[in-house]
Amino acid sequence: MSQKKRIELIKQLLEERQELSTKDIMNEFGISQDTARRDIVLLNKRGEVRRTHGGILPLDFGRSVPNYESRLAHFTKSKTQIALEALNYFKPHHVYFVDSSTILLKTCQNLNIPLTVVTHSLDNCIALAQNNKVTVKSLSGTLDHDNRFFYSHLAMEELQDIMFDTAFIAASGIDENGVYLLDQDDAEIVGMAAKRARKVILVAEHQKFVNKSYYRICSLDQISLFITDKIPTKEQRELFSPETEIKIVNGDNK
Repeated sequence: MSQKKRIELIKQLLEERQELSTKDIMNEFGISQDTARRDIVLLNKRGEVRRTHGGILPLDFGRSVPNYESRLAHFTKSKTQIALEALNYFKPHHVYFVDSSTILLKTCQNLNIPLTVVTHSLDNCIALAQNNKVTVKSLSGTLDHDNRFFYSHLAMEELQDIMFDTAFIAASGIDENGVYLLDQDDAEIVGMAAKRARKVILVAEHQKFVNKSYYRICSLDQISLFITDKIPTKEQRELFSPETEIKIVNGDNK
């Protein structure tokens, strides 16, 4: 295959996956590490990708997040592993807040014990409705059609009257100041739920450290447990409290 054709296919693959490592490119096209690096250098030189340590990202990565349906269509193995690991932290007869995210939707689809879930996610409600053991409480509000969650001032008031055993939250961005979402209404609801929880569990792929979003859910010292797919760097680990447990589902625990 010519480099010209391979470059176009790499761009298509990157659009689908939103992240490619050098190893991904080597395996996908059956090429050497040197050849994959030359392709990456060329794409970066043309200004068509963002180069990272060990791979590439789309140019707009971190400045926009695909809508809910798009994210669901590109559900990864890592997301599935994170979702299933989260199941281990649900206990019978406890009360939980579960955020609106594709990872946590997969978690809800596999819940099978008697407990109560409060959520603002349309899809979480639909998934949990399949299991009579789970008591489902939906927050009031108007439906955001793109991201499929309900929001309103009344929902915020409803949250203030609940104390959760655990809030499960997702993120579109993580930095030294906290956990973020792109939508302000979503962030306000999830942030209030985190305040009203005895324990906060964050589920997110490692790439969220690169993603820059705008509306903060909570600070990182509120996170009790972080479930992710790669061991954070030393600098990333130091962003969290020493008491925060980090669970890696695709490698060694750290």
